[in-house]
Formats: sequence, C-alpha cells, structure tokens
Amino acid sequence: MTSPRRLDNHSEAQDYDFIVIGSGFGGSVTAMRLAEKGYSVLVLERGKRFRDSDFARTNWNVWKYLWLPVLRCFGIQQMSLLNGVMVFHGSGVGGGSLVYANVLAEPDAHTFEHPVWRHLVDWKTILAPYYDTARRMLGVAVNPRLWPADDALKSVATTSGQGESFRSAPVGVFFGDEDREGEVVPDPFFGGDGPARAGCTHCGGCMVGCRHNAKNTLVKNYLYFAEKLGVEIRAEAQVLDIHPLSAESKDAARYEVVYKKSTAWLPPRKIRVKARNIVVAAGVLGTLRLLFQCRDGTRSLANLSSKLGDNVRTNSEALLGSTSWDRGTDFSQGLAITSMFQADETTYVEPVRYPAGSSFMRLVTMPLISGSQSLVLRWLNTAVAILRRPLDFLHARVFSRWAERSTILLVMQTKDTLMRIRWKRTLLSLFRPGLVCIRDEDKPVEAEIDAGHRILREFVRLTHGIAQSNIFEGLLNLPTTAHILGGVPFGIDANEGVINLACEVHGYPGLYVVDGSIMPANPGLNPSLTITALAEYAMDQIPLKEGSTTIHNNVQLDTKGAIRS
Repeated sequence: MTSPRRLDNHSEAQDYDFIVIGSGFGGSVTAMRLAEKGYSVLVLERGKRFRDSDFARTNWNVWKYLWLPVLRCFGIQQMSLLNGVMVFHGSGVGGGSLVYANVLAEPDAHTFEHPVWRHLVDWKTILAPYYDTARRMLGVAVNPRLWPADDALKSVATTSGQGESFRSAPVGVFFGDEDREGEVVPDPFFGGDGPARAGCTHCGGCMVGCRHNAKNTLVKNYLYFAEKLGVEIRAEAQVLDIHPLSAESKDAARYEVVYKKSTAWLPPRKIRVKARNIVVAAGVLGTLRLLFQCRDGTRSLANLSSKLGDNVRTNSEALLGSTSWDRGTDFSQGLAITSMFQADETTYVEPVRYPAGSSFMRLVTMPLISGSQSLVLRWLNTAVAILRRPLDFLHARVFSRWAERSTILLVMQTKDTLMRIRWKRTLLSLFRPGLVCIRDEDKPVEAEIDAGHRILREFVRLTHGIAQSNIFEGLLNLPTTAHILGGVPFGIDANEGVINLACEVHGYPGLYVVDGSIMPANPGLNPSLTITALAEYAMDQIPLKEGSTTIHNNVQLDTKGAIRS
C-alpha cells in the first residue's frame, strides 16, 4: 500500500498525469477516482491542512476561523463581498466540507423537471446512480435527535398546513452508539479500511470545525483514500495561471500550472508544475477568478468561451434569525442543521445553530425589516426599530449568550434566479481586476423572501424571540448565500457553454472543470450531494490510464463506491 504523501514539499521536478486545483466536493472526488484509474495526481489547495485539534474552539478565534489573509487569518470560513451578493464559502484541505452544515439532500423529482435541468440531458436519470455512490462515500445518515428549535419549527410547519413535510435532515455525520457519545471506534464505513471515528456529541460545532472526529468531511473519505492511493496534496498553494504547452508526444505535459504559497509573510516565489491534464475544482468563486484571470488577464487561455460567468445562481436563499429571551433553553445543542420542512411549493426552511460560545455572527445581525424599501428608508426604519425596542436590540447584540439563545433560519427556494459574473476593475476591488456581479433584470436574486419573514415571525412567537436579519440583506438589500452555483455552463460548443458533457473545456483538450460552478441549475436545497454526484459522473467519463487493466482500489468498495458484502 502506498503511504500518504503529506509533506507539501512544493517540488517542481515531477510531471503528473493530472493536477487538480482545489480539494472540495469536486476536487476530492476527482483526486480519488483518478488515482483509482492509475493516474498520478497532484492536488493544489489554497487553504491550510487541518487536524481535528487544529479547528478553533469558538468562531471568536478569527485567526483559525476566518480566511482573511490580509489580516493573517487562515481559517476555514471565507466571506466574499461582491457588488451584487455576499457569499459564504470554505477554505482548506477538504474545501467546503470543513465548514458546511453537513446536509446532504437530493432534490426532489419536481426540481429536475424544470427546463434548465433538462436543457441538454435528463440529469435526473443520469445522476441517479451517482447520488447513490455519493451517499455511500459521504456516509449519509438521518439525524437521530431533535432539539427545541426543531420542535418550534415543526409547530410552524403544522400551523402552516405543511406538517407532513417536516423531517430530520439527512447529514454526513457518524453518530455511533447513542449511549456512548464520543467513543472512538474502528472505521464504520469502509469495511475497516477507513480512519477510526468517534460518535457525534451534538455540540453544534459543525460549522466552526468538528474537533470530535464525527463529521464526515472529505478528509475522512475521498481525500483519505486518495492519499492512500498515492495522491500528493499540497496545501497553502494558490494557483495564479494555467499555461498550455506544446506537447512533444502523446504522453507529454500539455499544461503548466503556476502557483505561490498563499500564507507567506513575504512576496513568495512562483512555483511551476506540469501535467498532461488539469481539473479546476476551486469552488465557484475560485474557479471563476482563475479562469477569468487566464482568459482576460494573462491571456494564457484566451479562447475560453464568452459564456464564462453566465448562469450564476444561488439557492435563492435568505439567512434570518431569532434570539430568544428564554434563558432556560439552550439553542446551541445539536448538529448545525437538524431538520427541514417545505413551507410551500418552492420554499424549504432549516434551523441552523452555532456551538455555545461561538457568537461571532452576532456582529452582522440587525432587527428584521420587511417590505421593498429604498436604502435610505431601510436605514431609517432600522433606526426606528432599535429606538422602539432598545432592550431587544441590546439583548440580541450585546448581553445575551448569543449562540445559546439564537437560531438562524436558512430559507431556500427552487425559484430560478440568475446573475452574471464578469472580470472588471471596480472601487470594491480597489480598481484591480476582480469578480463583478451583474444582476439579471428578468430573474433577479432577491434579498428578501416573503415566506421566510412569515415563518420567522411565527418561530419568534413560539420561542419568545427577537426577529433578526443580517446587515447585508437588511441594511444593504444585498442577497446572501452559502451556496453560490454555476458560472461554467455546459454546452454543445463554445458558443453555448464553457464545457462539454464530459466536463472538458471547449477548445482545450485535457482541461476540465468539476465543482459547483458546473451545476446546471438551482437544486433548491443544500447542493453538496449534487456537486459530489456530478463529480462522480464526470470522473466516470475518464477512462482507465493506458496500460492499466483494473481499478486500483485499496478500500472495500466496488468502482461505484458500494461497500462489498
């Protein structure tokens, strides 16, 4: 068995069959499946590598929690403010799986009937077996315990006539024996070939970083086996450019990747590595930033499709909240997300929590303001709301133990909204080239969801709470999203899309894109399972390495990820 290659030595000596840029849900699947097929693989990840003990104990430890290099913060949570949307996304070896709320849900059949899902192919049929594989690899289980916020949300669902739609969330967490929480046991998922695990303690720390070895991050499955198969992962490696090369033979490198150390104190040297093939899987914003830089900045990939940056979507979501006056109830216990219900034909709602002591997000909360208003009126009405209820404001913002008293309601819709992202110089980017969001006038992403406000007010009544929004949605009328999607559309040629149905970039053989940027449409629910299924599909299109006769699989799985009996 090949030992994991963990040295991050940043060598320029070796050429690879594949270089994978990014290690999230797209990149991790890609790395493991390519290694199984006999290819040599290098993964370049901008973020840091974390052991369970490395995660912050609370999100007040911003140096370990936030990714903000200008302040020497190298954590797992990045917040990117574009001119049209505020985006929450992950950073680190394991990508978004380090910071996401564990939910791994498959969209319902109705979602796939939308024309945008059926434009080129029947994705529902195509992805069905890959969803099964993704569920097995990610260890999806139904959350076994409900908490006070879930009880309140169930009451809201019942009152609104949607009680039957309420359910425990499907999540990527190991629960173990309920009577022995936190007990370490041999690998429970892969016939003993995976890492030892510990049962969930229901502490609520999923989105700060699971310190208890219970969360099924990609480090515990895809990346674990990728490294056992010989994949090299270099952390703190920020890719700057991709250069096509003139291949002298059918086996020679076709691309050179230029990267630098992302956490260096001083201006770092540029490091160059070569590969026959490249897979860009840097997350939507990372992938778009790199591809735009290559097309419009360095011009190294000057012939990339003009459709780059089109069809960008969110989950059409809003982040609302309630801070309770009830000092006898702890709302921080449980998984980050424990349940969900369908409020109407297009709207899903989930309760979200942070662990006790992790109240950093209170800094972006504000009183809930409803209705379509100008920015001036929103500011004035916010001031009026604070003056009318100063004790509510002070309790929510200052004096309460915010994490223990608060519940965030994640409201998502299947409604199809659109944005375009372009590469321009703006004041927000300090007049350097950067990503700019352009609103679609026909299908705009809205900051306010009426159904969400209605549900929140009922939730607040049941929990003796204070209704809150966030400063981006409330004061700036700016949508927020933890699930930005699209920007690298499929198409039959470069006039219609950036990639073909094998996820290969039009005009650039051996250059692939495999992450949330290739999502054909809005799934209406947490998208991580769908991104994983798409990545499994993409890797199934790539043949075994020439000369290989079988899958090199050192885990008790068949080639589709099914545990052998």
